[in-house]
Amino acid sequence: MRIVLVQQGAHMFKDFIVEKINREVRVLEQLRYHNKVHVTEFLATEEPANFTYPGFIAPGKNSRKMKVGDSWKGRDRYLWLHTEFQTPAEWKGRDVLGVFDFGQTGHGHTQGFESLVFINGTPYQGVDSNHQEVFFNAPGKKVTFDFRLWSGLEGGGAKRDMHHRLQHAFFCTLEPSVDKLYFLIKNMIMTLGVLGDNNPLKSKLQNILVEGYRLVDLTNPGSPAFSASACKAVEYYQKTLKTIKEHKDVSVSFVGHTHIDLVWLWRYKHTREKGERSFSTVLRLMEKYPEYIFLQTQAQLYETVKEDHPQLYKAIAKRVAEGRWEASGAMWVESDCNIPSGESLVRQILYGKGYFKREFGVDNTYLWLPDVFGYNWALPQILKKSGIDTFITTKISWSEINRIPHDTFMWTGMDGSQVLTHFITTPIGRRYTYNGMIQPDQVGGIWNMYQDKALNRDLLFCYGFGDGGGGVNRDMLESLKTLSQLPGLPALKTERVDTYLKRLHKTVSKNESQRLLHNWNRELYLEYHRGTYTSQAYTKKMNRKLELLYRNAEIMQSLTALKTKQWDSNAWADLCKGWKLILLAQFHDTIPGSSITEVYEDTAKDHHAA
Repeated sequence: MRIVLVQQGAHMFKDFIVEKINREVRVLEQLRYHNKVHVTEFLATEEPANFTYPGFIAPGKNSRKMKVGDSWKGRDRYLWLHTEFQTPAEWKGRDVLGVFDFGQTGHGHTQGFESLVFINGTPYQGVDSNHQEVFFNAPGKKVTFDFRLWSGLEGGGAKRDMHHRLQHAFFCTLEPSVDKLYFLIKNMIMTLGVLGDNNPLKSKLQNILVEGYRLVDLTNPGSPAFSASACKAVEYYQKTLKTIKEHKDVSVSFVGHTHIDLVWLWRYKHTREKGERSFSTVLRLMEKYPEYIFLQTQAQLYETVKEDHPQLYKAIAKRVAEGRWEASGAMWVESDCNIPSGESLVRQILYGKGYFKREFGVDNTYLWLPDVFGYNWALPQILKKSGIDTFITTKISWSEINRIPHDTFMWTGMDGSQVLTHFITTPIGRRYTYNGMIQPDQVGGIWNMYQDKALNRDLLFCYGFGDGGGGVNRDMLESLKTLSQLPGLPALKTERVDTYLKRLHKTVSKNESQRLLHNWNRELYLEYHRGTYTSQAYTKKMNRKLELLYRNAEIMQSLTALKTKQWDSNAWADLCKGWKLILLAQFHDTIPGSSITEVYEDTAKDHHAA
């Protein structure tokens, strides 16, 4: 009995030490930033209502001083902030960054503050409450920073001003040893939280955490001695973690993503800006993390970036050519799949696949629809005839009562056409999410949630802030590197979706797998989002009228061409332009009726133009 008590006492003592370390992680988070130079005030310029964006507003006679600590508010308001920074020459060779907290973005980027920072007049990256770090390299040079702040909207409900505050702003250098230590300790503690008490790996990891932390000298935070001790601790952790022998049967492939609802709690004019901010951030992170692979769907988004920001589009095209930016998903927009006609769904794929092939030389072979409100039984036939052999989603797990009993299965359409279907099972409560966070509970939970364990032990994890965009941040990329070193979790790797799916097809095609692969021979019905198929009747009516009108117009155009033996390219271009307006309005938060009032006012104008 005495031995048990001693063991229990030791266990409780270690739990106490781990909790103490957990509290001090917040201190480490700030100690990563060395040589801080605080910004105390900015030159603020109100963006006029008649301003045409994309454009640039430099500080002028209408500017005023705005101090850090000041508040700002508004609904759909734009404010420009300007500051300059002379980078010390002695910072050469170090990671230099600014850290900016100007407002609250809200959960999932669905409400509140977002901004784009221009460096020396050029759009550089998005800045919001999930992306506060801005890395740049200009030793010994003066750099100008201009932020275009957007107050955001209220995220549904009664219209109101959004209140924000310039919380802090400073320039600094990043201390790499403390930064690595921070991510190691934070993720080790979170991993301990998901490992069961009876798991022998938990006690091993707990011992490593405690012993390594003994090496950290916090008597003089920020000093050279502290940095040296952090370096020793990191070396200890990395060396000791390799000694844990563990066979990992489950593997997870990670792809960065930013789900962007083209409209929902904002208008499409805001989405054009969300794409600019999100994609700029992706490119900045790719410079720093060569292993980072990013997926972006919806051809419509690419077209608007090409129109608004040609240089940004060229940079994206370069990354697509390298294979690090995956331009795919197959559809023009992530369309609703119950209200549009079959011909419209064919057009979604025709225009989407055609754009990706024409612009990037990419042939899309999978349909990516993570957030759509159910999928009709005719879809497999349309996909198969469009050269698409795989369908990926997550939203079907949101059903209120009946859960579909499989996550990897063959979906058979009403004509017998089949497409392999896979649900991304990253957990958020009892549901799956397409906005994954790189945290041990989700990284381990993706396997726990998966229902076809006997069939497949290789899963896909899509991560990044989404719905309103934003995407991946540096914390996620550093955490992914760290978690790949920790025990008790699946084997982790970064990979393109199309590469993962080729392997999945091979897995399910094996003879022993055929009897385990379920066949789903009906629609994929979502027991959620009630009322979306009866609201906004005018939008639904105009969609159907235009579908019929454009069908007749195409028939007449084709008959005319046959009769005259001449093809009117101008008339065809007009038809394509109109179809794009129709397809845009079929987005899964437009035509079902789940968006804010302004969206339907804009959609009525688009339908009229079509």
